[in-house]
Amino acid sequence: MRKKLIALFIIFLLLPSLILSKIWFDRTSDTIVGVSKVFNEQLVRQLNNQINDYFQDLERSTMPLIAHPLVKEFMLLQPDQAYKQFILTRDIQNELLQQIVFGRPEVYSLTIYSANGLQISNHVALPSQDDYESYLRNTNLGNYNVMGIRWMNNTPLLTITRKFTDTTLYQTSGVLVFNIRLNEIWNKVNNIQTGMKGKLWILDANHRVIYDSGHYDKLGSNMPDWFSQGMQALKPDEPFLHDEKGVTNIVNYNTSESTRWTIVSEFPIHEFSKGLIVLRDHSIWILLMITFVACIIIGGYAFYLTNSLSILERLMRKAQDGDLLLTAPYRWEKEIGSLFVGFNKMIGELRRLILEVHAGQLREKDLLLRQKESVLRALQSQINPHFLYNTLEIINSHALLQGIMPVSRMATALADMFRYCMKDSMQVVNLTEELAHIRTYLEIQKERFPELTCEFHFDITVASSISICRLSIQPLIENCFIHAYENQMLPPGFIRITGDIQNGKYVIRITDHGGGMPDDVRVRFNSAFKEPYNDHENRNEGVHNHIGLMNVHSRLRLTFGYPYGLHIAKSNPTGTIVEVVIPLEHGRKDESA
Repeated sequence: MRKKLIALFIIFLLLPSLILSKIWFDRTSDTIVGVSKVFNEQLVRQLNNQINDYFQDLERSTMPLIAHPLVKEFMLLQPDQAYKQFILTRDIQNELLQQIVFGRPEVYSLTIYSANGLQISNHVALPSQDDYESYLRNTNLGNYNVMGIRWMNNTPLLTITRKFTDTTLYQTSGVLVFNIRLNEIWNKVNNIQTGMKGKLWILDANHRVIYDSGHYDKLGSNMPDWFSQGMQALKPDEPFLHDEKGVTNIVNYNTSESTRWTIVSEFPIHEFSKGLIVLRDHSIWILLMITFVACIIIGGYAFYLTNSLSILERLMRKAQDGDLLLTAPYRWEKEIGSLFVGFNKMIGELRRLILEVHAGQLREKDLLLRQKESVLRALQSQINPHFLYNTLEIINSHALLQGIMPVSRMATALADMFRYCMKDSMQVVNLTEELAHIRTYLEIQKERFPELTCEFHFDITVASSISICRLSIQPLIENCFIHAYENQMLPPGFIRITGDIQNGKYVIRITDHGGGMPDDVRVRFNSAFKEPYNDHENRNEGVHNHIGLMNVHSRLRLTFGYPYGLHIAKSNPTGTIVEVVIPLEHGRKDESA
């Protein structure tokens, strides 16, 4: 179970977090790369525009020189006009060239070539004839041309040419040549490149390198093959990716329409996402730490839960094996604690039920023993009724011969009583038989107490279907004579016996007008009658003087079961009412009834 909880945690929490983090990183990286492409594209366009502006400004600064009369006159000079050449050279240098060069420290040299082979320069080192011929050949390219790089005194120079056109003949009359130090252009590039981790390089119209982030060794070299292939594979000015030494760079480039220069920007992708990678690494570490802490917490809690459930499982197995003396330990956690408390309550209830069942079995065995003992005592206490019955028949015969009718009636009644008592007292008889026996008994008592009034109120049809223990009512009537009248020093005057159906039971009431019993004694009797099992050895004080009542109640309870038996409905100085509760159905009832 612990492994399942940890697996569920990893599958449904850790893996989704890692997957979402990876998706977030990739999408963010793609977005940053896209933004960087746009940014670098704008950067190279901006730099190209600045360089175009610079050359346009340089071109505008030469406009006065092109149309100046001294320059036109110099273009018409012949090589044999040495003095005039000297005068014009001096004037042009002082009035024109110095004015143009002033304020432009990047101008290394400024030279005017005529078609007649003459030249004027502000620099002592004049170009060779080969250079002049090259410039003349390139004048056909356009009025304003940005040439390649040349080195002079270990200084890289950019050569720019501009044609002089004869307005009369409409042909080239000469060439103006600028040699520009590249530092001005490099400063513009460096100002833009400051703070960037990538590099910028510039290609001229002939695809030769004129700038490469300050690497002079590459100046004048041809553009790399990989760049040429990238340009041919894509649309013009479209950025592409280039891998070099394990580093992937975004390459943006832009070609100027005026100078035909191409500005190239290379920027490593990892520089764009470096901060994002750091954030990703930090996020991964934080996620791992959170996962580690969560695993410890969840694992500890899972261990606590599974350990508690394992303890409860072991306790339940022991309980199944019959060990009911165990107790589950206390747990502070609510759910687990409630399980352990419920287990302890269940074990306690099982122990109570087992003890109760065991006690019930012991009581049942005790009742069976008492029943057998009661039967034995009844058998031992019986007097041989045959001898008494024969004796009473002799007395009855003498009484009839002598004409003493009261003696004859008493002898006959007594003989009937002995005949009724011959059988087992635990035998169940019909209620009408028991009532006939009671009538006989009361006839004898009337001979003794002539003032005695006896009343019987029964439905004979109902009574004939009711069963009752033999000799159950006679002890109660004897109790009336002894305790209600004689012990109270009162003459027996009234006894009523009635029977009716109440709440599904048959109730027989014996009523007398004697002195009654104390109320506390009546309460103790009723408490003893209500107990499911009667313990005669632990009767309450005041009950032991009425053994007849308890014996009758015990016989009824043993025969018909709980809740049948006796109940004292009333007992006061005006009389007592004792109720005999028996079942309506014929037959013996056990205690489960």
